[in-house]
Amino acid sequence: MRIISRIYDLIYKFNDFITEKPILHAIQNGFTYMIPLVLLGSIALVLLSLPIPAYQNMMTTLLGTEWGNILQYIRDGTFNAFSLILVITVSYSYAQEFNNRQVFMIPIMASITALGSYIALLGINEPGFSISYFGVIGVFIALLVSLTSTALFRKLSSIKTFRIRLLFDGANPNFSNALSLFIPACLTITVFASVNEAVHHFIGIDDLQAFITSSLGSLFTYIRSVFWQGTIFILLVHLFWLFGIHGSNALETVAQDIFVPALETNQQLILSGHAPTEIFTKTFFDTFVFMGGCGSIICLIIAIFIVGRNKSQVRLSKMSIVPVLFNINELMVFGIPIVLNPAYLIPFIGVPLILSTVSFFSMKIGLVPYTTSMVEWTTPIFLSGYISTGSLMGSIQQLFNLAIGTVCYVPFVKLSAKAYEVRKESNLKKVYEAFRVFEEHGSTSSLTSRLDVVGNIARSLSVDFEYDLDRQAIDLHYQPIVDINGKVVSVEALLRWNHSGYGLISPPLVIALAEEAGLIDNLGNLIFDKACDALAQMKKAGIDNVTVCVNVSAAQLENDNFTQNLKKFFTDHEVRPSDIQIELTERLALSNSFKITRQIEEINKLGIKLAMDDFGAGHSSLMYLKEYHLHTVKLDGSLVREVIPCLDCRDIISTIVSLGKTLNYRVVAEFVEEQEQKEILQELGCELFQGYLFSKALPLGEILEYIQASNYVRKTLQ
Repeated sequence: MRIISRIYDLIYKFNDFITEKPILHAIQNGFTYMIPLVLLGSIALVLLSLPIPAYQNMMTTLLGTEWGNILQYIRDGTFNAFSLILVITVSYSYAQEFNNRQVFMIPIMASITALGSYIALLGINEPGFSISYFGVIGVFIALLVSLTSTALFRKLSSIKTFRIRLLFDGANPNFSNALSLFIPACLTITVFASVNEAVHHFIGIDDLQAFITSSLGSLFTYIRSVFWQGTIFILLVHLFWLFGIHGSNALETVAQDIFVPALETNQQLILSGHAPTEIFTKTFFDTFVFMGGCGSIICLIIAIFIVGRNKSQVRLSKMSIVPVLFNINELMVFGIPIVLNPAYLIPFIGVPLILSTVSFFSMKIGLVPYTTSMVEWTTPIFLSGYISTGSLMGSIQQLFNLAIGTVCYVPFVKLSAKAYEVRKESNLKKVYEAFRVFEEHGSTSSLTSRLDVVGNIARSLSVDFEYDLDRQAIDLHYQPIVDINGKVVSVEALLRWNHSGYGLISPPLVIALAEEAGLIDNLGNLIFDKACDALAQMKKAGIDNVTVCVNVSAAQLENDNFTQNLKKFFTDHEVRPSDIQIELTERLALSNSFKITRQIEEINKLGIKLAMDDFGAGHSSLMYLKEYHLHTVKLDGSLVREVIPCLDCRDIISTIVSLGKTLNYRVVAEFVEEQEQKEILQELGCELFQGYLFSKALPLGEILEYIQASNYVRKTLQ
């Protein structure tokens, strides 16, 4: 247990390390942006190469011999352009990381420059150039160029001498911005073109990508043991994958030079009447190790289905199950992600090594026949085991491997869930901190427009909130407002959104997200509908003369249909407008918006009571107390909290209470939590109280019981 806890601590620290390092964070985000293309390419690849003759014949009969052309074009636009697109996404993410750290860049210009630098380095006019370099095989160079070119471009852009500053009347501002970066972009691309030329002339490397690939392959010529050749091959493939590099493609030359000929040797021996001798073949790895793709991902998916509590991972696993059955793992690798994710480092490397070793010795001792038949790598598990070995023992070995791999992944799925919970709480805290800044400055929040962790969480919350709002899975709780004797005279309807992953979300943050997402009117309608329903339930329970108070925002009052919607709710639930009290904030009342002022007049005409919330914070205009015909004024919480030690707060409250008697409005003291507070407030003339001293906000059923109990106590006292 102590070891697991230690691993968990290391994972949490490494996650923080990645978050703090812009390069690693940019790589993660770059691959994340690629997920839609990876999913589309995976689907096209499965449909194109499904190894079922009946399916292939059916498609040819129905659609003709060229039925797969469209799917091939999709593959060209996804996997075969993977490195090109990755250069753009990673450089864009890296540039945005600089912006998040107050180092201004134009991300799209950085991406364009990185793309030009990548092509200049590869040198597409070189004799040895292959268009395949733009696909998954070129990921290593793509990552290197996208990061270095963006860093160089940022550095050059910061030099004032290199910035062209020309302004043209009537021109698009982007024209001036783009022109100002002409010299930094030219210099950056020129640097990479010069590197290509230098490598060609001074080192003698005509094809940089081919040189890197062949260098990897040459490492295996020094390894004499077949077992260690295969083991190191598996290890390197998965190490590459952990950094987002398609390991199988990066080591394709190794597979073609060593493990494909091994299968051919077995086939020739069978034809000549001899027993096969080669265990490690390309088909061996595709069949018994890369089950569900590199990392034996099908084992991870089963482990997530068994013990996974992270709903997003479960949803992703469900989406990935079909591609993974055909050994296409990109959606899981980049979606969880496994790339640069320390939580899955050990099993992602360890499980394939274990399965490779177990399968090797199963064949060595004769339990499973050697692989002798070529099998497409997209062939599903169990079928591939049978075809490759010509025996059911091949399928049984796969089943055994599946069980071993799943058992190995289970503890790390649990570990990942713990790390996710800690990271989730940390990220939500960042959202609250960012929102608090907007509150302190009195400005409208713009959380969902951010391109960092805060923005990602805010957008995720907005999507989930819209889903729950459509299902009416948003609740109201009601906090009582009582008189001196404890009788409930009104209740305040308070929003409660219990997020499935984050728990209860702060109502002010919910309101801000609803406004940003354009959902505030829908939310407001739901709240008034529930509030009117609560009033109707009170009437049925024999509770009368209790007002329900509802807070509204400026955005709601800007809606021309606001009062019309209210009338509909009153009619539908058969309640009186006078039983509803709308609470306005000082800031809203002082907004000087003509539309809001007109809406407030309409509200008064309907007979709805008006209250001003958070009164006395220092921004109030006393004129509005009379102009808006307020029924209630609620003291600002800071005054009530400081009423015991602060004499000035007492003087302010006393003045507001005296003014209330003159202008005929009631005064409610919120946030009353101690008996001493209540006694002092009562001495100052307050007669209505709200706070934890009396009750927290309660669900509808419980608030009905509370009101009935308070009325019973009141009658007993009388």
